[in-house]
Amino acid sequence: MILIFILIRVFASPFSNFFQKKLTNSQISPLFVVLFAYSLLALVSLPALWFLEIRNIPNDFWILMILVGVVDAFGNFILVKSLQNMDLSLFGPLNAFKPIIALFFGIFLINETPSVQGLLGMLIIIGGSYFLNISSKGNRFALYLSRGFWFRILGITLSAVSAVIVKKVVLLSDPITTLVFWAIIGSPFLSIIYLFQKKEIKKRDFNLLFSQKLNFLGLFLSITIMQLFTLFTFQKVFVGYSLALFQLSSVINVLMGFFLLKEKEIKMRLLGSVIMIIGALMILLK
Repeated sequence: MILIFILIRVFASPFSNFFQKKLTNSQISPLFVVLFAYSLLALVSLPALWFLEIRNIPNDFWILMILVGVVDAFGNFILVKSLQNMDLSLFGPLNAFKPIIALFFGIFLINETPSVQGLLGMLIIIGGSYFLNISSKGNRFALYLSRGFWFRILGITLSAVSAVIVKKVVLLSDPITTLVFWAIIGSPFLSIIYLFQKKEIKKRDFNLLFSQKLNFLGLFLSITIMQLFTLFTFQKVFVGYSLALFQLSSVINVLMGFFLLKEKEIKMRLLGSVIMIIGALMILLK
């Protein structure tokens, strides 16, 4: 059963990235893209509050859930912001940096010292990222100088920290309860930020909402499925192993970027994706 959970999550992630890319390409603001997914999920989740056994949930759950809601909401906004500034086939493979960042925080937060194998895996991931940016012309190190890359690294960092906290939250409750409050807490936080957007940006976002309704629907479904099965996986598998297995979605990202968005340099990006997956597995599989 856990293999099914992982496979569903692996396939849902590239589709959520694809719809995010489609929407930001249509000039919809990244913040509105994330806010829509959170708000619709929060609205749909409200009836579930009647059936959840909230009284039995310990107090630690609420503290950690609020922290997760805020960190994850902001992290998702940063990730979509980075997607606005880079190709989908680059966006997915860069997620393989997450095990490195999780390993870094583990050294200081939970005294986990990386092995020689782990350090070698980190070097392989960094090397694989170089292949993502090899092209027939231009600066081969341009990826590391781009805004999209550093937005992506910031978003991945927030996501890695959030993943550790989410694991504790799931163990204190269950995946459905965690998903419901993930949306209900994150949505107001994003709404407050969106209030400070310029009026012309808000007007454009809502004007494009209906013309892009199918992409918004696809975004909502893919993000909901992805988040739910991430939580199911965390409930059964160590966070580190989960993050490594989720890197399989990077190859799908590259293929979708090539076939659906007509992005270039597919061979080197596919090679880079495979190298980074090998590095992620070396860090986490002992």
